[in-house]
Amino acid sequence: MGIDNSLTADSDRATYVEIERTQILVNNLFTSMPSTIVNSIILVIALWNVVPKSKIVIWCLLNIAFVLLRYVVIGFHRRGFRQDNYLLWQRVLFISFMVAGLLFGSAGFFFVNSHQLEFMIFFYFIVGGMVAGSLGSYHNNLAMFFSYSITVFFIPTAILFAHGTDVTTYMAILGLIFFVIMSVNAKRMNTDLRGFLVLRYDNNLLVEQFNKEKRNTEKLNQELMVKNTELKRIARIDPLTGLRNRYYLFDVLKPRLEDEINSFWMNKSGLNKRETSILNGYGIISIDIDHFKKVNDNYGHTSGDMVLKQFSDRLCEKVRQGDVVSRIGGEEFIIILKDTKEGKLFTLAEKIRLHVENSIFKVADGQKIRITCSMGIMFYPFFKNHPGNMEIDHAFYLVDKALYVAKENGRNLVVKVICSERNSRDASLLESITEDLNKAIDNEQILFES
Repeated sequence: MGIDNSLTADSDRATYVEIERTQILVNNLFTSMPSTIVNSIILVIALWNVVPKSKIVIWCLLNIAFVLLRYVVIGFHRRGFRQDNYLLWQRVLFISFMVAGLLFGSAGFFFVNSHQLEFMIFFYFIVGGMVAGSLGSYHNNLAMFFSYSITVFFIPTAILFAHGTDVTTYMAILGLIFFVIMSVNAKRMNTDLRGFLVLRYDNNLLVEQFNKEKRNTEKLNQELMVKNTELKRIARIDPLTGLRNRYYLFDVLKPRLEDEINSFWMNKSGLNKRETSILNGYGIISIDIDHFKKVNDNYGHTSGDMVLKQFSDRLCEKVRQGDVVSRIGGEEFIIILKDTKEGKLFTLAEKIRLHVENSIFKVADGQKIRITCSMGIMFYPFFKNHPGNMEIDHAFYLVDKALYVAKENGRNLVVKVICSERNSRDASLLESITEDLNKAIDNEQILFES
């Protein structure tokens, strides 16, 4: 497989080089062909009284017509060139170069029987200039260069040798030396250009591979970000009930609640900037299904899962869309009620309790049961004038205590956490309460009422 890939790469590289050489050749040809017209007109003027006028005019018109025809061919090339037909265009161009060289070089036949050597030498210098010009324009393709330079140069060179004089022979020899020099330079320049094109192909290939890898990396990064987002979402959702779980509650919601309370209940000289009586807060409800173990024992764990799902639905039915219902483990749930008035918290909790009590829950084998639940509730912020003195962790601890009190007092009960010092402005007193909540409970600074 490694050899096959290497051969394919070499073949692609060679194809690229040939196509680029053809394109460069066509571009150079477009700008260099007017010199043929100019040189043809110069020769007509110079030889107007030397050769028959009709012959020189016909020769000039043929050269001009063929230049125009080559422009038409270039136009077709630019419209119809495809990478899979470049070899055909190379053949067409090769033939056109050969014909162009023959047409212009055929002017040498005007001097076959002529003894006006000064005009022959003048023509020979023009031909040499065209060979030198073709070196600069057509060295990128040696086949094209030689098809043109040989045909345009060797007809007048042969005629010079045919004259057989010392001057013409020396001129022809010098011309051949000049042609050899031009050919060597063409070979060198062609090799340099080929090397440059190979290097450009390899660079383009590296850039393309880099961009491809970059796009793949960006795509993978995007997919990874999506998956990470999804994993975070999944990690913070209870798979059984679809509710938020304890990780969401403590990692996401807890710091958000504390920030909102601290920014909303801003203090100034120990007093709230706004009248606290008109401000809402959060209702925190801790819920536990009563005697849930009996459901698993009597009906099986599948039935227990069914009850948990239905219980979750019952809770969601009695809260708003923006409120957060979370399952923190087993049959324990916490509800965070946003933008809630303290006076309405107990009423809402009672509605939830009664809704659960009056609902019918389906278990395995189509059986139906009833269940109840116990709740601990509290309003947050706990202290009216110093809301930042109690963290959300303390609130969760206290609603759990209230839930335990509800269970100790017969279950199916709502127990509210209240504070005898709620309206106090003594910051140190409130700090002492939060520093030791159990002591505050024993001192009846924190109370539980149903």
